[in-house]
Amino acid sequence: MTGTYRTTLTGAFPRPEALVQATRDLDRGRIPPEAAEAAFQVAETEVRRVEKDLGLDTVTGGYLRWSDLFRPFTQIWSGVSAGPLTRFFETNTFYRQPVLERPPTPGKGALAGWVPRGKDARAVLPGPFTFAALSDIRYAPKGSASAILDLATALAAEISSLGADRPGHVQFQEPMLAYAPPKGDLAEVVEAYRRLATASVGSVTSVWTYFADAGPVLDQAARLPVDVVGFDLFESTIPQGIRLGSKGIGLGCLDPTTTIAEEPTAVAQLVRAAEAALRPNVVWLGPNPPLDLLPFESAVAKLQLLPRLREALGR
Repeated sequence: MTGTYRTTLTGAFPRPEALVQATRDLDRGRIPPEAAEAAFQVAETEVRRVEKDLGLDTVTGGYLRWSDLFRPFTQIWSGVSAGPLTRFFETNTFYRQPVLERPPTPGKGALAGWVPRGKDARAVLPGPFTFAALSDIRYAPKGSASAILDLATALAAEISSLGADRPGHVQFQEPMLAYAPPKGDLAEVVEAYRRLATASVGSVTSVWTYFADAGPVLDQAARLPVDVVGFDLFESTIPQGIRLGSKGIGLGCLDPTTTIAEEPTAVAQLVRAAEAALRPNVVWLGPNPPLDLLPFESAVAKLQLLPRLREALGR
């Protein structure tokens, strides 16, 4: 057993109703940009307060400005644009599909305005494999290694540009690794993460999968040069005999597809089973997919499970 549990948000939080209304009013010309900016700041402060009150180990501010996982990059990178609204996996949410006409050119530090900063902050970024899989890539064949590596190089440049005050934890969202794993060897994904690891020196790095059983790819995911491998605790089967070495695990233990609350004792049993099988050096507990699939109040209620789960685990 690890003896160490940590809790965190693992993606975007839903916008409070007041912020939803403010963004609608801005779109319709009813309020000036300054009023919408004030609404964003109030909402971000509220999410940070929730994170602090619940004792989460990293803070995010909720990523309320991110309309979807890729939107900042379609706005700040050259060679990339926001395409049509596209359904995000099997959810009732949508994203603007990134359209890549050529290898992306980073925004020279523009990402700094989109992520929290400091040792206790968590950056949540798209992983290069999922980024490539969900994009319309017009300069290379779909799923090609070159596109995955180009995206990793651009993401690495953005992380490097954050400087010494970069977030203490950098998480890469990789639902496609579990949902539609790469065929054959993971060599290009491993190389992509080598580039990201070089840029993220000094930060804890993690890959977080969801929307599918990660069990069949856990042995391959263990090859990635990251500190933590995260997966859906409820969906995933845990194969015997896999050892993560010095890696930690992330366990998605909050289901944002329902408002029904999880039962701490039952979840604690699943956590202990995953620990016994994988023997990680640390366990991060958080949502499966991001909680922005829920209304704000429901997401806050869900998040309250984390300190109760820690208590149930006895550490």
